[in-house]
Amino acid sequence: MFPGKLRSKWTGPFIVKVIYPYGGVEIENRENGKTFIVNGQRLKPFLENFNRQESSEELIDPLYQDVPSE
Repeated sequence: MFPGKLRSKWTGPFIVKVIYPYGGVEIENRENGKTFIVNGQRLKPFLENFNRQESSEELIDPLYQDVPSE
């Protein structure tokens, strides 16, 4: 048949730069800096060395003021 025809043309990890409407995603190759657009459904999450930072913030109730009517 054709050697390499079914081989993947790109492997990661990549950096997501832009998410376009209708599923397009622009990704950047970390090794050479080239960017290209792919179908977002073809991407898989890469979570190696993922450091989850948990933080909490106290939320304050907003102050509502009556708007003077004219």
